[in-house]
Amino acid sequence: MPSRVIAMTANLERVPSFSFEDAERAQLLAWISLSAGAKIDFFEEMVELAYQSGALSPERLALRDGAPNTPPTSRFR
Repeated sequence: MPSRVIAMTANLERVPSFSFEDAERAQLLAWISLSAGAKIDFFEEMVELAYQSGALSPERLALRDGAPNTPPTSRFR
């Protein structure tokens, strides 16, 4: 997560009357203000983390897709 977003969130958490909805809005506004390059970097880091943790292993992806060699069914037959 970019340090700018973390710093903004950390500063907002110190305000005693700051609700969850306020924090959520502040986080969304911080995300919107990031450049496209920063968003792409964040996405790439999340994909790398998922890959390193094994969440994107072929075995796990196959389990999620269903049994192997099962032809896809079409609802438009």
